[in-house]
Amino acid sequence: MLPAAQKLLTVAETAKLLRVSKPTVYRWAASGYLPSIQYGQPRVEGETRRGGAIRIPEAAVLAYLDFTPTEAAS
Repeated sequence: MLPAAQKLLTVAETAKLLRVSKPTVYRWAASGYLPSIQYGQPRVEGETRRGGAIRIPEAAVLAYLDFTPTEAAS
């Protein structure tokens, strides 16, 4: 279960912090590259609207920002 004190970010907030587009955040969340929590009503077959909502734990975003890939040695 999700700890009550954990802050969750919207897709738009996450995209702004990571300086990527919202579709990129959705793609990363769907692939598992970025941990996410989905809740709400699932999408009904044939429905044009998306179902539910996605939230990303702030800790996951901060951990991603702290990650700096090493540069290739010259």
